[in-house]
Amino acid sequence: MGKRIQKIAKGHKGNKHTGRAGHTAERSRRAGRKPQEKEPGINNADLIRIVGVLWPKFNEYLDSVNDFRRQDRIVYEMRLLLFLAILERIMGHTSNRQHDYVKHEEFLKDTVSKLMETYPEFLPHSDTIKYVIERLKPEDLDAIRRKMTNKLLRGKRLYGMRTGDWLSRTYQYYLIAIDGVHYYSSTAPLSHSTHRTHSNGKTEYMLMALEASIVMPGGIRIPLMTEFIENPDGEYDKQDCELKAAKRLMGRLKDKLGHMKLILLFDGLYLCEDILNICRKSGWELSVTVNEKTPAFLKKVEEKLNGKSAIHCTCINPTDEKTRDVFWCNGVKHKFGNTEFSLNVIKMTMQNNEKKNCFVYATTTFLHHNKETTLRILDDICRVRWQIEEQFKVQKHHGLELETAFGIRGEAGQNYYLIVQIADIIRTFMMHSSLFRRLQQHFNSEEIKEVIQLPMLDYFHTIANFVDHFRRAILSKPISEIDMSLWRLSYDTA
Repeated sequence: MGKRIQKIAKGHKGNKHTGRAGHTAERSRRAGRKPQEKEPGINNADLIRIVGVLWPKFNEYLDSVNDFRRQDRIVYEMRLLLFLAILERIMGHTSNRQHDYVKHEEFLKDTVSKLMETYPEFLPHSDTIKYVIERLKPEDLDAIRRKMTNKLLRGKRLYGMRTGDWLSRTYQYYLIAIDGVHYYSSTAPLSHSTHRTHSNGKTEYMLMALEASIVMPGGIRIPLMTEFIENPDGEYDKQDCELKAAKRLMGRLKDKLGHMKLILLFDGLYLCEDILNICRKSGWELSVTVNEKTPAFLKKVEEKLNGKSAIHCTCINPTDEKTRDVFWCNGVKHKFGNTEFSLNVIKMTMQNNEKKNCFVYATTTFLHHNKETTLRILDDICRVRWQIEEQFKVQKHHGLELETAFGIRGEAGQNYYLIVQIADIIRTFMMHSSLFRRLQQHFNSEEIKEVIQLPMLDYFHTIANFVDHFRRAILSKPISEIDMSLWRLSYDTA
């Protein structure tokens, strides 16, 4: 049976839609919107040069790591292997195999060679990098991060992260948030892991760490110091293991940063005698998010806030612009263990649809009768503890791949965690310095006469977009031969 084509009857014109042949528009086409003017771009590979700008001796930091390998068999220098492990995270790699896919790219090899001042014929295989990371001592790798943060502190790069004169005319404080993070789990035993047995009889092995980070209300976070949580002799208990790690971490903070004025930010787990005593003896201020685990203290807080000495105000929450009620008072005395402490408390309540949210904070910072000052203490100190939760979230889900197992044998579990922290510091200053805008002006001097005073993320919109652009640039373009030694960069940590 043959196919037939239906003939159109004579005189039948059919439907004439716009765009068909022979159709003539009856009215002129409406002019569309003008295309939006885009900011001129840069060679995004040049952003990695922030390492040389901020840490001119970065290669020496890498060389200071104890090289356990036989010197007569070394092909790749230690600085090259460590820098590639850090660069993998900044590039957003999700596995060792991704490095093997791109290690033959000529531009990547040239860039790494210039930065590390070592010129191998080929970049190493990922197994070579992992071999080193599995055997390095974590304290040697952590020493790199310590030298980086010391350089930032002594160079006054982080001065903008301190509290201002609004809190005290005498001292300016750094805000140090301390919290634990669980970054890997396995059903097989792991080196340096905690473990717990579930009700079904299965044992879970977990890699965990306690992190101290310098934080600020604007969202910039600098990982400062790590204490790994281990319990090889017993079941994991959050109350016991994290508090023991916190005491060790605070001892190291006192040793390294004893000369600095600090306000430590904790969650409710750390509202106990030992932590409060350490802060008191060290001369540190603190702020704790109070939870239901201290019911006796909460009861005293409610009694005090319902008394005549409490102050109340209704105001707008700056984060969501909804109405909130804030109550505060000073001098709530309570005995934690065998020691009595006097703490100042702030309570904030907000209506969220049909649910009423309530947050209570205990602090050693004096709460003024002045409403503006106390609300600023609430928003710029007490609530800033949440920034460390955001830090872990970004490290896990925005390119740094904290939860991805690049290696778990030997010391790899702890060392890869430290590599993420180093990569996070570098990426933070890639994103929050004026280097991007200075490069933008340098490459487009005819269009841009003055440096654009906008954050870099206004150009890239998201962290994921920035990571993607940087990765593609460093694989496909050489870094520029620009002398940055005389550039004065600003850092939006204010």
